[in-house]
Amino acid sequence: MYTSPALEQNSFVTTLSRCDPDVVRETLKEQGALIVRAASSLSDFEALSNHLMTPMVHHSTSTTIERDVVNNDGTTSTVNKGMDYIPLHREGSYAPGCPDILMLYCVKPADAGGKTTLCDGVELLSSLPPPIQHFVNEAVLKWSWSATPERWMATLGVDSKDAAVAKLNKIKLSLASWEKLEANFNGDVLEGVFQTLCVIPTSGGKRSFCNSLLIYHYRKATAYYPKNSYTPSLGDGSPFPPDMLEEIAGYAETRTHSVYWKAKNILLFDNSRYMHGRTGFTDPERRILVRMGHVKRGAS
Repeated sequence: MYTSPALEQNSFVTTLSRCDPDVVRETLKEQGALIVRAASSLSDFEALSNHLMTPMVHHSTSTTIERDVVNNDGTTSTVNKGMDYIPLHREGSYAPGCPDILMLYCVKPADAGGKTTLCDGVELLSSLPPPIQHFVNEAVLKWSWSATPERWMATLGVDSKDAAVAKLNKIKLSLASWEKLEANFNGDVLEGVFQTLCVIPTSGGKRSFCNSLLIYHYRKATAYYPKNSYTPSLGDGSPFPPDMLEEIAGYAETRTHSVYWKAKNILLFDNSRYMHGRTGFTDPERRILVRMGHVKRGAS
């Protein structure tokens, strides 16, 4: 196990007292999640993320409805707007190329509530009753979605349908063996179906219940959450059994931990292992920023 004098272990998440990129990388690799309690600046946050990953632009920043961009290239943004409770989810699990790492930076915590929540999908999977474990280990998820021109241009980094088709064909070549993508234009709207697993392998080779079923089924549509833009089903087109999902949600709830924010803290976690969410709040001044991306080759 990787150790360092900079580490302070508590019952939930490893805490670092300083923002050392090499220590952060090794701790993230070993633990899957950590928080840096140093007084880090926004520049420190972006420099650390650039050291660990290749940042990506989230499709929801194509407009200012869901998030606001806060840097020049769009890779740093606010988290989802609104003050509602957000159930656990894996970021971007409904489409190919979802991020390996998520990094959050606290500009200002809420006066009350507004905590980021984390649930270890490896621990959750191992806690489930054997019949449910068997079901989810074998389950295939299909996410049907549609994207407006603003979204598919932002997601693919293109400005035309021809360029989008070329980019999609390139993406298909890089899919994991358990993934499949079908996408076609209906006018200017890009419609697709992304197939993946309900239980995925983590970057460390473990198996994890890490997906977006809980947020889809338990978060209400709001002005900041276009719920109807994607819909999950099992591989045969049937819905995920609601009674089973409710039972899984119960197991997840007892294994979900809250991160208590302080200004200038940085939280990092493995997006293939940890599902995340947030508790509700009423303080409109709460401000958490996010960066996400793919581990740099040779940096894992």
